[in-house]
Amino acid sequence: MKVLVVGASGFIGRNLLLGVPRSWEVYGTCRNPVDFSRFLSAFGLDHVRPLQLDLRDEATVEKALASISRPDACVFLASDTAVRALVSDPPLDVTNNILTVANFLKSYRGGKILFMSSGAVYMGLDGPVSPTARLRPTIPYAISKHASELYVQFAAERGWAEGYVILRFFGAYGPFEPPRKITTKLVQSALARAREFTIFGDGRNLIDVMHIDDAVAGLVAVLQSDRINLTVDFCAGNAFDLNEFTERVATIFGHQFTLNHEGESPEYIRFHASPSA
Repeated sequence: MKVLVVGASGFIGRNLLLGVPRSWEVYGTCRNPVDFSRFLSAFGLDHVRPLQLDLRDEATVEKALASISRPDACVFLASDTAVRALVSDPPLDVTNNILTVANFLKSYRGGKILFMSSGAVYMGLDGPVSPTARLRPTIPYAISKHASELYVQFAAERGWAEGYVILRFFGAYGPFEPPRKITTKLVQSALARAREFTIFGDGRNLIDVMHIDDAVAGLVAVLQSDRINLTVDFCAGNAFDLNEFTERVATIFGHQFTLNHEGESPEYIRFHASPSA
């Protein structure tokens, strides 16, 4: 199978490259080819061909995709997930999370697209949700993800891609996760035996994360499946509020924090995935 992974140098991308069968022919896009090539070499990923690509530059995207004969599938992972920064700079969200998708789709011709969307599209809703919910996202990152879902569907309708699978991802933790993400910060603080841990908001917002190995197994399964043109929630299905989540993680490491609350969370989640919603 020939697979194009867009955003291969990120947290999910690196783990996906480590998890796909070595018999696959894989192209992985990156912004920093030197660092990415070091990663590929360090893990012996000889079946992966790095492809430098700035998705914000339409001409660069067109040239890069022209160098690849029609892939069997594409996994689109590239995204600016700095939610707090995007809330204060909506034009940046449009540039980094909508323009990038539109530029890519305009030049892509190939098999199905697995688009990594986000559970954030449900922002503004409370309680159980599912892909049948009527969306009204309330923050820039969520808005751009929903818009990008529609662009992916548009590309499939035009025949640019042989179908799509939209995965509304609720999050993961594990190797290569950015240090700013709460699970990594929490684990590092517990290991360091920190006395205090601070979270934004009152801690009642919900989190539903899986280990990255489970996320990769799910992505590989979707790549190998013949099912197309569907939208699914991609999560562990076991939501906790942040206060309880922090306590549970600390207990696993035999540690206890004094939990502090500061300011507000820009991504205040009060919904959870439910197949019966």
